[in-house]
Amino acid sequence: MSYQILKLIVYLFSILSSMYGLSCFHYEKYILKGKLKQFYCLYLVASVSLGYLFASFILDSLSFSSSSAKY
Repeated sequence: MSYQILKLIVYLFSILSSMYGLSCFHYEKYILKGKLKQFYCLYLVASVSLGYLFASFILDSLSFSSSSAKY
């Protein structure tokens, strides 16, 4: 149960940090007029994707380090 809570916290943190990281770019130049909804959809999908990849990397590296410590 505690591992599931850890996974949830890591996923949420990584998604929020990827949203924060993506917010530093100035997208106003590239957004077409009237296409703001589509941009936010793309922004959300990109943030979740990057956050998922980052969290998977962290969780895999944690599980690898804990399994290699046993041997």
